[in-house]
Amino acid sequence: MRHIKISLAALLASATFALPVQAQNAAPAAPDLTPRIAQAAALIQAVQQRAERVNDYDELRNLQQIYGYYVDKALWDQVVDLFAADGSLQLGFNGTYVGHKALRDYLYSLTGGKAELLKGQLNNHIQFSPLITIAPDGQTAKARWQQWILDGIHGAGSGGNWGAGTYENDYVKENGVWKIRNVRLHLSFYAPYEGGWTRAAPDSALRYGKSKVKPSQAADATRAPYPAMSFAPFHLAAPAQAGALLSADMTAAAPSARTASTVAELEAQVRSLELQLERLKAVDEVENLENAYGYYADKSMQDAISALFAENSTLEILGRGVFIGRDRVYEYMRRLGAPADGALFNHMQLQPVIHVSADGNTAHARARLLVMFGATGRAGQWGDGIYENVFVKENGVWKYRSLMGTQGFYTDYDNGWAKQASPMLSPFPGYPPDRPQSIAYDAYPAHFIAPFHYRNPVSGR
Repeated sequence: MRHIKISLAALLASATFALPVQAQNAAPAAPDLTPRIAQAAALIQAVQQRAERVNDYDELRNLQQIYGYYVDKALWDQVVDLFAADGSLQLGFNGTYVGHKALRDYLYSLTGGKAELLKGQLNNHIQFSPLITIAPDGQTAKARWQQWILDGIHGAGSGGNWGAGTYENDYVKENGVWKIRNVRLHLSFYAPYEGGWTRAAPDSALRYGKSKVKPSQAADATRAPYPAMSFAPFHLAAPAQAGALLSADMTAAAPSARTASTVAELEAQVRSLELQLERLKAVDEVENLENAYGYYADKSMQDAISALFAENSTLEILGRGVFIGRDRVYEYMRRLGAPADGALFNHMQLQPVIHVSADGNTAHARARLLVMFGATGRAGQWGDGIYENVFVKENGVWKYRSLMGTQGFYTDYDNGWAKQASPMLSPFPGYPPDRPQSIAYDAYPAHFIAPFHYRNPVSGR
């Protein structure tokens, strides 16, 4: 469905008709193309409607993942902007808050009345595993998501907290813009890093999102936290209906451009639709490229990594400065070391927010990095960061134009992020960068927000 192809010749050929038999000496009459143009225009509209549903899917995925990035940094006004005016929020066992004022009052209460993190606070809310179902008319949608929580206050002593849960959310399109209508987080567990979920007190999950602000609707008293069995009901009646995502009846879809009446108009519509489909395809290709980088980095595959970069691209990772050109990218990666028995160097690429330019030749992506590394017999480590990358289409192939990875936290596995956090990584000895790092910042427990390549998708702020 995502990779639809269309051509004017195929559309016109799709309608069969017989030309009238001409008299032996009569001049041939110009063929009447009206039926074929009408049939081709109908096919264009059908493809257009299906393409709109794919675009809806991409926009909804971006919307929820942007929500996660805003929550990470307690950008509460940005979070509230993502909701419809009557939108609601229910996190775990804390009741439901309805409407922008109630949402704002509740969220502000989580960080001492301010729209910013507390001193030394980590508040990562990773959004992943979307299962999105869009209504045939493209005006409402439902989605199931997983959330992984890593939070805590540096120096608090527990090493931080783990948490996980499942969302069952509703969305609505208002004036062509997708908004969140309901967020419902069914919290699976919330437990201290020290000891983990299997040793946590039975009521530990009740701590998550706790507030003195009275909810609009009371919490469901029948639900109990882990270790009790808790299950978030699927918005789909049965898993087999997942195919309804993009194969449902499209006859109720929003109307597209007016029906063409001439071949010239038909050609213009085809060109516009071809560009739209190329941009939709680009979202997949850019995400594949981002994920390929992570898999190659896992195994220190320097040749494969450097091939992902354009000739004059740039690489900037964790405060080590900017390296310019594919050869310099290769040398940087070579200094990270070669794969070895007993070594772990996993670089998970998560939560992509992808935007493709209007001409389909460049793209931006924000993504989350989660790192697990170490060696047998030595201390293991966790790390995280944020990518803000730019991609370019070079000879028909997507490549990195710039990769910029900013550092979040790095910590020993035994301690956890709230007990021990490493400072910014230092440059490689004897291998200086071509330029100093583009943004001066400190890693966690300091607060730093990697600049967003996008504005709020609802408010535009």
